[in-house]
Amino acid sequence: MPKKKKNETSLLVGMFYGLGGAAIIVVVVLVLIFAGPFGKDDAGSDLDLADGSGPGGSVPDQQLDPSKIRITVVTSENCEKCFDMNILLDAFLQNNVEETGREIVYIEDAQIQPILEKYNITKVPTILVAGELDKDPNLQGFWDGLGRIVDDVFVLDEILPPYISVETGELKGLVSGTLITDESCAECYDVTLHKTALLNLGVNLETEKTIDVSSDEGKSLIKKYKITKVPTILIYGETEEYRTLNDIWNQYGMVADDGTLVFTGMEVMGSYYDLEADELVEIALPDPGAQAVPQQ
Repeated sequence: MPKKKKNETSLLVGMFYGLGGAAIIVVVVLVLIFAGPFGKDDAGSDLDLADGSGPGGSVPDQQLDPSKIRITVVTSENCEKCFDMNILLDAFLQNNVEETGREIVYIEDAQIQPILEKYNITKVPTILVAGELDKDPNLQGFWDGLGRIVDDVFVLDEILPPYISVETGELKGLVSGTLITDESCAECYDVTLHKTALLNLGVNLETEKTIDVSSDEGKSLIKKYKITKVPTILIYGETEEYRTLNDIWNQYGMVADDGTLVFTGMEVMGSYYDLEADELVEIALPDPGAQAVPQQ
């Protein structure tokens, strides 16, 4: 992996690994999820979703009245481990919208099967939205490319895992992790920071365990995955469901033959131990909260 400049490393620490305490990636994911073209008022949908008055025009130099919308959450009765759609809805409702109503329907209910077919819903939880969806031009920028409009109802297609497959009823997107540490290395970075990093990427480990590099299991994993630096993390399961994680992983790790993600980008985490050189590599990370000093 090519060496990164100091300012590049600082950016990676702040954005991808959240060491400053700001879950920036979560914010980015929220923006991405709500970036799709909404439809128009739906006065006669199957779910009676819309009660708005239709499309409105832009009002220059002043704030438009909130766009009235109605939301239907489509989910499963077995969605305890699914991504919490309320997080996304709460973020969206901070924009210039007024929620006039909300209902929750479940895919196990035979009465909504025609709805699943009409809107071609394959993953839940998802949302159907109708109302004054094109009233505020500022909202249009949020709704570009992450869904479809069917009979004037917006259908959210970009679903964050874990989710339920409507076809099989299976929960998809569960991942687990093994944290490999070196208890003899007091100067090494805290391996649990990887959990913060993953949460900032929208990944919540279903199960996890921490093992020491000197243990029999640790030695076995070191050999199996050709690990040369510790601490590190192994991530396994349905990792392919996490687009954000997959988009950046080639910058921070490798993919083993069995599909396990092996973290190798220790320089963005802090000091680590090089097993091959048998020495500590000290990394002085920039303070994410420090203000840059203007150069003369």
